[in-house]
Amino acid sequence: MTENLALLKPAWQSSTLWSDTADRAVDGLYTDLSEDGGQCAASSLGQTTAEWRGGLEHVHSIHHIAINYMTDSTTWGTLSFKISEFHL
Repeated sequence: MTENLALLKPAWQSSTLWSDTADRAVDGLYTDLSEDGGQCAASSLGQTTAEWRGGLEHVHSIHHIAINYMTDSTTWGTLSFKISEFHL
């Protein structure tokens, strides 16, 4: 079983689209990944890059990271992102 180490931990993002704040990314909700579903964090419109940070509060051994992203109820396409820093 996989444990969500980020669940309800502090989160921050470089910009926010409306009320789609960083805490939505760590609230454990991901059954409605549409734009109006209220379960996704989102950056301001027109940005080509964005930064999101989450704090795990303790040192952990991490096997993998899963990222769910807003799909607007369409088929998942190719996701392009880069994890530029990973601090323990």
